[in-house]
Amino acid sequence: MEHALLDALVGQALAAAPRASDLLFPPAGTAGVLVDGAFTPLPALAGSPAPIETDALARELLGQDARLAADLARLGSCDVSYRHSSGWRFRANIHRAGQGLGLVLRRLPAAPAPLAALTLPPAAARLTELAEGLVLVVGATGSGKSTTLAALAAAILAARPVHVVTLEDPIECLLPPGRGIVTQRERGTDFPDFAEGLRAALRQAPHVIILGEARDRDTLDAALTAAETGHLVLATLHTADCSGAVERMLACFGPAEEKLARNRLAGSLKAVLAQRLLPRIGGGRAVSAELLVTTLRLRERIASGEATSLGVADIIEQGAPYGMVGFDASTAALFAAGLITEETALARASDRAALARGLDAVKAARGQAVSTITGLRLEGE
Repeated sequence: MEHALLDALVGQALAAAPRASDLLFPPAGTAGVLVDGAFTPLPALAGSPAPIETDALARELLGQDARLAADLARLGSCDVSYRHSSGWRFRANIHRAGQGLGLVLRRLPAAPAPLAALTLPPAAARLTELAEGLVLVVGATGSGKSTTLAALAAAILAARPVHVVTLEDPIECLLPPGRGIVTQRERGTDFPDFAEGLRAALRQAPHVIILGEARDRDTLDAALTAAETGHLVLATLHTADCSGAVERMLACFGPAEEKLARNRLAGSLKAVLAQRLLPRIGGGRAVSAELLVTTLRLRERIASGEATSLGVADIIEQGAPYGMVGFDASTAALFAAGLITEETALARASDRAALARGLDAVKAARGQAVSTITGLRLEGE
């Protein structure tokens, strides 16, 4: 399908900002890009696109696809893959805003990132050795979940002769087969929804299933079933941290199903990896990650459903022998490695005072001056 107008504007944007991760075309106002998470306006992109011009970009992508048109009408947005004439691939989100259509293009990687390049906790590499169970990669939108999922999948394929089935919306990173075989399927084109895609995947002789997003009760139920029947399921979930991931999954099941859901999750969950992206010194972004590994203590807490003095955060803090790490410890490690500034670290702290003490320990080891006041709290914290 021809996308002459969109190809021209995307080409201008990439020429002006070669490191852009996202291209933003609002219904009204100045188009721009995101570079390392920060917005940069690009008024040279045909001036400030009027609603009718932005609509034209979106309509080029929609084409005659009835499913996309139906999703846009029913949900107010839809996702579609787009390949620029330069060869770059994008995930395009078309959305209604006021009286017009907006368009956001997320640039997709040409190949999976090496797992070792993602600054994840060392124990995260061991997740690729799992034979079965459920692994969740969680975080806010734009926190690099898909990048991590693709890196884990590529590492598995490089190490083991397995069949990996991916269920995506749309297909993002093209995976190399390595020692195995890959079947990448796209929602809408290859399967109707994630729950049905998971059920069908069980009949496709997979060893590993990569789930783009666990977004509803039926999908979570199908993911647990796949994990319970001897498959390794890696999925993303939109929650801020590991504790929220556990509660989010359980909240999808009604009160009548809660006890069974808790037992199923306690038996199937292997790990939760939560992540945030922080600006790197010199450009780019580094991953600050929280890793929760399932232990007997965590299984008991999930299954019981009872509030105890030992929460998920406490389990992580005491789980260092299992490779567990919390956000603040991970952020302090990035600071110690010289990847982020002290200001960046403190701005994303879970416990500001505790992280400040950790940063002071790093500075003391370097022979630098340390903070004299670490216990102050900002208004609203």
